[in-house]
Amino acid sequence: MLVDAGDGVVGQILRSGTDLGSIHRVALTHMHWDHILGYPGFVWGSWIAGRGSLQTWGPTGTRDMHERLVEGFYRDQAGWAIDLGFPPSGWNDVLIDDVAPGWSIDLDGCTVEAGAVVHPPMAAVSYRFTYQGHSIVISGDTAACDSLVEFSRGADILVVDACAAPPPPDASPARQQLITNLHEFHASPQECVDMAAEAGVGHVVLTHHLPEGTPTVEAAAFKGRISIGNDLDRYTTGLMKR
Repeated sequence: MLVDAGDGVVGQILRSGTDLGSIHRVALTHMHWDHILGYPGFVWGSWIAGRGSLQTWGPTGTRDMHERLVEGFYRDQAGWAIDLGFPPSGWNDVLIDDVAPGWSIDLDGCTVEAGAVVHPPMAAVSYRFTYQGHSIVISGDTAACDSLVEFSRGADILVVDACAAPPPPDASPARQQLITNLHEFHASPQECVDMAAEAGVGHVVLTHHLPEGTPTVEAAAFKGRISIGNDLDRYTTGLMKR
């Protein structure tokens, strides 16, 4: 399962050592460019790498995005590739579903659920993956909100948007104002830790960082583990990074 597909996602999948053709399910949290720009490249690249069918889920606008950015623009080129000998199944056997908070599906014993977040004005969802008694929640972009706390209760790992870190003192006034504005749509690192503490999460991974520096938090109220997420990090529900 690939969650979101920002620019460069195909290269990062390959760097991780994952077989690109083995990923045949995608869950998108919302349609902002930095979460979907790599999606057309993934659809094409994973097909060429041997992927058969594809299922993609996401909030309102997901089906329209696929039709515009993939099917509408690349259908003729896909036909040319099929004529060359690439199997048509990987391009034609694609199911796209718009989902809303409350949606769920069972995939080979793993329950996938969509939850509500706050990222106005864009339709956005979070996802919870539960398998053999363990759960991982991926927030996508969100401001701090009670709905994410409830959705994350008891999860082993919460991977959460911590974009709205306070700017450094030497940031320009324009940059400080920009980050202040972002706080309407993104949580701060401290808010993420506070939400994780309230939800009883075992491990919170802070993501979606701005380039200003490393997020800092006051963690006295949180008894779990805190990680600053970096590209290609790997975590398990046993709370062990590997």
